[in-house]
Amino acid sequence: MNATGADLLAQPHPCGHIIYPYTDEGLVGQAVALFASAGIRDGEGVVLIMSGDHCESIRLRLQLEGIDSTAYEHTGQLICVIAEEMLASFMREGVIDEDLFRSNLDTLINRAKYGGTESRKRVRIFGEMVSQLRLKDLDATARLEELWNEVIDRHKVALLCTYELLDSGDRVSEKLTSLHSHNIEREHDV
Repeated sequence: MNATGADLLAQPHPCGHIIYPYTDEGLVGQAVALFASAGIRDGEGVVLIMSGDHCESIRLRLQLEGIDSTAYEHTGQLICVIAEEMLASFMREGVIDEDLFRSNLDTLINRAKYGGTESRKRVRIFGEMVSQLRLKDLDATARLEELWNEVIDRHKVALLCTYELLDSGDRVSEKLTSLHSHNIEREHDV
């Protein structure tokens, strides 16, 4: 992992919106673990909206980073959510219910900020919902990214979005990358 990518993940701008397109599952797990563990160590609230497929591997990577995810979940500092379930909670017949999205995210962020034994000044979020939506509906994905930007502005959170690429020729469209403040182009950049 190069220093620039590691620094960006470990210390994201308080209102940073990072995109990380990837083809290597191991490297994306490493990136998410760095992003989350650095936030926990800094006393930030951390919300992980992970695909069901990635839950166990990311939890294992956190453990390798010295983070007991179960213990931090009990304190309220870490919140883990299944991305497929979260996406289903605000999608109605293929359309984003924007009010429901905002309400769901406000609740999660407030839980990460004020839940548990102490309040936290900052929250960082990792999300995989956009990656799941991209292959089905590019316009809905772009709208979801715009809604994320509203959440970032309102709550002053840092957000890491990952996009799984199907092969080495697959790219995330400019329409989507332009909605982010930082772009980790490829695995070799991290």
